[in-house]
Amino acid sequence: MGKLTDFQLDKLKPKGYPYRVFEKGSDPGFHVQVRKTGKLAFYLAYTLPNCSKRFLSLGVRSSEFGISEARIECRKAQALIDGGTDPQLERSERLAEQEEARKQIERDKQERENTPTVNRVLDHYLTYLAASTRHDASNLFENGYSNIRKIIGKLPITEVTDEQIEQLLDNHVRRDKLRISGKLYAYLRAAFTRAKKHKPFMLKRWRNPFNDIIKPENSDAQAVNRALNENQIKRFWALLERNQSNMMPGMISILRLMLLTGQRVEQTSRIQWADVNLGNAIWDVPAAETKIGKQSGVGHVVPLCPMAIEIIKSAPAFDGEPFIFPGRRNSNPFSLGGINGALKKLLAPDPDLVLFTPRDLRRTCTTEWSRLGVLAEVRNRVQDHAIAGDVESRHYNRHDYLPEKRAALQRWESELMRIIGQPVDNVVQLRG
Repeated sequence: MGKLTDFQLDKLKPKGYPYRVFEKGSDPGFHVQVRKTGKLAFYLAYTLPNCSKRFLSLGVRSSEFGISEARIECRKAQALIDGGTDPQLERSERLAEQEEARKQIERDKQERENTPTVNRVLDHYLTYLAASTRHDASNLFENGYSNIRKIIGKLPITEVTDEQIEQLLDNHVRRDKLRISGKLYAYLRAAFTRAKKHKPFMLKRWRNPFNDIIKPENSDAQAVNRALNENQIKRFWALLERNQSNMMPGMISILRLMLLTGQRVEQTSRIQWADVNLGNAIWDVPAAETKIGKQSGVGHVVPLCPMAIEIIKSAPAFDGEPFIFPGRRNSNPFSLGGINGALKKLLAPDPDLVLFTPRDLRRTCTTEWSRLGVLAEVRNRVQDHAIAGDVESRHYNRHDYLPEKRAALQRWESELMRIIGQPVDNVVQLRG
């Protein structure tokens, strides 16, 4: 038969068995098979060196695949044959590649569905933070100038790019908020690092973008990272007394108590009535509220001297309110950002008193105690510092060293009263 045409194909009838009709045209081996059902299928018959004749299926005739389409496929296959490639082998390899690609797409889709979003990573990270730090970090993640949860929160963490993170940090840098940019960098880096270590997230092969992101320049700068000298302590106490900035009384009490006890701002701001025993003059800080206690499960006992007791007694107690110094909203402590801001406002009228942070009050205590001759071990116990290499310290009873700690704080109270100009045998009458 000459060159096959649609007219000729329409005339082919089934015979109860399949048979082939070859054309004698420009495409050697091109033919059609008539199946028992009458269906027509296009084939190419060909041979390769040292191989018997083979038949390559080109497709079944349909409204979408006619003789023209079949002839195109035939010529593609013939080109492979002319180049020494078996078209059936090429087809098998191509189909295998397509199947592997399909499976990879499915795996990627499944992995993407299982990959935690940024919001989920942030939520996981926040559960490991102390309540006050958690509040600070949570607010920063939702900051109006660079809202992490809104901008990238719904993205799988594996799709977050270096450029996106750098842009979020730059939002603060451009408005000259370097410290905020630095804090956001630290919180996000910690959250991403913890996510990679969290086995249920299955991020072992994920490249943490923070491996290549440099912390914004000068974002480590604190207002001042130092200890106050005697003159600065006296002037600071006087500012608290005058309170020209109208700082809330609870914040004043927190700052005073920090200077008296040397404790962290986070746990001082969260002190609760249930944690203090004024009769025994102790503040029993729960393990969950201390940096070391979260790991050891052991709380921390702080002796209370008369000035500290007076501060606590002066705080009004409200029914159902657990915190001694509650914030503006009931049953919530003051935020760290709120305390920092109020202190900055308090210090503003005194140009000679260099700006410092609440944490500098803790450093001030450390420095002053050392000057007074308090042993380093006792200082560390009072401030609940981890003692490197001391295995026993991880298991000690929280009431150990209580006499030594009380003696150190009593000595410091006497020195503080001298510094602020209060007779040592009198308890300071608190105002503000």
